[in-house]
Amino acid sequence: MSRLDNRYAKHNKFLHGMRVKHKDCIPPIIIFGHQLTMISQHQAAAREYLEAYKMMPDSPLINLCVGTALVNLALGLRLQNKHQCIVQGLAFLYNNLILCKSSQEALYNIARACHHVGLVSLAATYYEKVLEIHESDYPIPTLPNENLGLTDNRKPGYCDLRREAAYNLHLIYKRSGALDLARQIPDVKNI
Repeated sequence: MSRLDNRYAKHNKFLHGMRVKHKDCIPPIIIFGHQLTMISQHQAAAREYLEAYKMMPDSPLINLCVGTALVNLALGLRLQNKHQCIVQGLAFLYNNLILCKSSQEALYNIARACHHVGLVSLAATYYEKVLEIHESDYPIPTLPNENLGLTDNRKPGYCDLRREAAYNLHLIYKRSGALDLARQIPDVKNI
């Protein structure tokens, strides 16, 4: 076993222990769900995120995590009720949209999920909504002992998702054969 595998196994064991020890504590549940997502265990991740949802249903992060886990689960090969799973995942993403007051990020997440599952007409609608919103950059949080010089080199616009939305919308139009529409999207370099 390599050093990295050994560290990974120790981390997994620690994380699982924290999850068992603190059953009613949301952060270990979310982190364990993230761990399961990273190894493509979407059903187990969804189960963890749903446990957190029971305790904190008004959390935008938890709604986002449940929604994405269910959408990813729906794309698996062995699932019988894929359509129901996609609808449930999108319902959680719409909860996230409401909780985030129709933020650019929440709109982009719905667009990306729709694009991911092949609902390209719906994805295009949400990508267009993202393009209508200009998002200001947020201050990057720093830790007390963190070197401040590392975060100062960010280019302006790092919180704005219009460039990503324009690119994805361009791909949708181009793939569907709507080359005129693809050309009408603002140049991503100018966004």
